[in-house]
Order: sequence, then structure tokens, then C-alpha cells
Amino acid sequence: MNGSERRRELLEWLGQAGFLSLAEIVTRFGVSKMTVHRDLEILEQRKALKRIHGGAAALESAPVASAEGDAAGEGCLICSRPANPHLHFTLLLRNGEQKTTCCPHCGVYACLVLGDQVGEAQTADYLTGRPHPVSESFFVLGSAAVPCCQPSMLTFDSEEMARRFQTGFGGVLGGFEFAVNFLKNSMAPHDHQSSGCPHCTGRLPEEPSTA
Repeated sequence: MNGSERRRELLEWLGQAGFLSLAEIVTRFGVSKMTVHRDLEILEQRKALKRIHGGAAALESAPVASAEGDAAGEGCLICSRPANPHLHFTLLLRNGEQKTTCCPHCGVYACLVLGDQVGEAQTADYLTGRPHPVSESFFVLGSAAVPCCQPSMLTFDSEEMARRFQTGFGGVLGGFEFAVNFLKNSMAPHDHQSSGCPHCTGRLPEEPSTA
């Protein structure tokens, strides 16, 4: 099988599966990881798929625009990293303000910090970028795919796709409350005054102001 045939078959397989891990592709085609990386790069340049950490995801037939508009381009409320359309997490506060984080990890952290100030929140499906309510999201936590802050927290609007992603990349699956407890339980019990994601640097969230 030559490269063109392999890439064509890969796209057909990806279209059926939704996403594939690097290991799955290597095993199926019997080629090296370097060859797979080169194939994925070529296909992404042709806008035939989306490369993700550790594999690839199929593109939807139509591009998905961010429902948050300009807010999706703001720096993260927690760590100031730029927001990614496939990771963004938006908090709508009760006072009418809108805040954005770089990923669901910092989004859940922000919910802990802001507490009752948060009216509602939206996140994006990791594979499609499609926005949906956090309360309806399926979280894959602590997987091998770490595109932003760690431990990884990725969101999906489909339980089936979340489970398939979990099968390929590991981690545990749960809803928003499960994600909150996961983050609390994995935080280091000490305080560092360093910049960046508070969780990545070991900082616990401060109690929200009651003033």
C-alpha cells in the first residue's frame, strides 16, 4: 500500500470512528510513528482532519463557529493562556460579566473560585469545538491527551464519543460534579506563589469573597 492509498483508507476509517489514536493507526497500517505523523500533517494541511494530542479527529462537514464570539479570543481568566476553540470554557456571571478560560481544567477551577457568582457555564466539545452547557457535558479526566493544563480535563457533548476517546487515551469519565471532585482531590495541599495555572503550580483555590 502506497502513501496515497494509506491516507485515503485512514480518512475513511477516521470518518467512521470519529477519532483515532496514534497507536491504533500504527498498528493497523504497520508503519512507524514518524510515518503516521507525516500522514496526519499532510491531511491536516489539506483540511481533511484535525490533529489532536496523540492522534487525530474527524472534521464535521461544516465549520463550527464559537458561540462566544470575541470572548473566545481572550486570555484565560486563571492562567492567561490563549483560549482554544476546541477547549474553551466560558462562565456567565450573575452580574452579567462573561469570563473565558483556556480549557475545562481552568474552567472547573474558576467555578471553584467564583462559587455562587457563576450563573451558568458553557464548554466546547474537544473533537468538534461545538459549544454546549457544562451541566450536560461528559468529562474525560486524567487521560494521556494533555493539550493544555494538567491533569487533563476534556469535554464532550456525546457520551458515546467520550467513551470512545477514553478507550483510546485512558482517563476516567464523569459529569461536572465528578470533575469538580476530581480536581479537588488531585490538588496539592500547599501554596506556591508562582505564575501560570494554579493547579499546575500546586495552588489551592481561595475561598470566594462573601463581601
